[in-house]
Amino acid sequence: MNTINPEAAQPVTKMRRLRDRLRDGAASNGIWASLQQVCNLLFVGLLSVILARTLSIEDFGVYSYAMSMAGLGIAIGLAGLYGLAIKRYSESRDPGTVTCSIIIVREITVAFYFVVLLGFMGSTATSAEQFLLVALAGVAVFGRVLDAPELWYQAELNARKPAIAKIAVAAAFFVMKCAALRLGSGVTEIVLLYVAELFTASIAVLLCYRRDVTTGRAFAVPAARDVVELWKRSFPLLISGIAQQVNLRASLIVVQILVGATGVAMFAVSQRVMDVCLALPMAYMTATFPALLEARRRDRERGGTSQYRHRLQRSFDSALWAGIAIAVALFMLSDIVVVTAFGAEYADAAELLRIQSIAVPFMFMSSVLSKWIIAEGNLWISVGRHWLGAVAAVALCLLLVPAWGAVGAAWASTASYVMSVYLFTFLSRSTWPVAVQMSRAWLAPVRHVLTRAGSQRVEP
Repeated sequence: MNTINPEAAQPVTKMRRLRDRLRDGAASNGIWASLQQVCNLLFVGLLSVILARTLSIEDFGVYSYAMSMAGLGIAIGLAGLYGLAIKRYSESRDPGTVTCSIIIVREITVAFYFVVLLGFMGSTATSAEQFLLVALAGVAVFGRVLDAPELWYQAELNARKPAIAKIAVAAAFFVMKCAALRLGSGVTEIVLLYVAELFTASIAVLLCYRRDVTTGRAFAVPAARDVVELWKRSFPLLISGIAQQVNLRASLIVVQILVGATGVAMFAVSQRVMDVCLALPMAYMTATFPALLEARRRDRERGGTSQYRHRLQRSFDSALWAGIAIAVALFMLSDIVVVTAFGAEYADAAELLRIQSIAVPFMFMSSVLSKWIIAEGNLWISVGRHWLGAVAAVALCLLLVPAWGAVGAAWASTASYVMSVYLFTFLSRSTWPVAVQMSRAWLAPVRHVLTRAGSQRVEP
């Protein structure tokens, strides 16, 4: 008696194609990583809105500055060991030594940052309260960088588990922060909960990882030479990450020094929206990076580059035009977004958001460019491009902020990002191929139409 496979008998519907797509490891990995970022940004964004409507503009500016300085340390601590760590996990049969090596390198890095932060705030803080609040927020960096096993999950194309753990922790602490505000707590209590949240999320990932590792050891003391070797390999990306953060946050720091907390509050409202635009493509490209590496490996085995170049071009095309769509929406709706979310007292931030929205397409392409640099092993290219952006950002801020205030900072931030992502790639022969691909991305709709027209002519 013949049996019929029920699944084979089903018609190929859109839902079935979507289900098959979700079963693909790279796509599922990217979706879960992006979902985590969406939820995290949702909670952070909602809390920012609640705080902006609860606190005075000056207090909100102080809080935003403290969170920005903590975010700076976290970004520096993580910068050198994203794609590189995923690559190391993919190549190693002993995840325990890789995990502990990453944690050691990260913790040493953020310890240096914390010392520098205390020295910087000691010379620039406008009050003892501001100094203590920024120092307290800075403690969070030590907790955030403990979640190295999250990269093991991504290397295994299984980002679902750490994503669920982090979403659950973020949701719980969001409720606690809202309850604390309802009970009359101030900025200090909210920052304390922020520190506790980052430590709790990392510990949750560590516990999941310890349970799920079945091949090799979950934790193992690495040899000193392994830690040093990992640090040396990550050093160009670390230096690049520092420059990138200077590029991203120099404007806010200069505004704090030259304009004050009120200017910081306006700039922080615009920057909060821009952080959303930056985080989403970075999350997706980090999660799909193993698939890009696999395409490159297969092409090298076959003696070609077609599959790898095609996947890279497709990533640039998607990133650029998604960024353009979001930039247009932000430019047209900036007044509505700012006033509706944060209140009429922050209406001046809408102009800053319109200016910064110009950089969104380049932010999206930057997420692809950074992974191309790692895949090609051209790590010092990352150093060069980010330091170009950092120098431009600081120089333009010092030139424009004294005269134009926060508006000048917005223009400086936008111009420096365009320079470091796109214009830089035309300065070196080694980056010309990717410059061509980014340029081709602007013509993606035309190329798509021509490709479809050509395929229709070939059909009988």
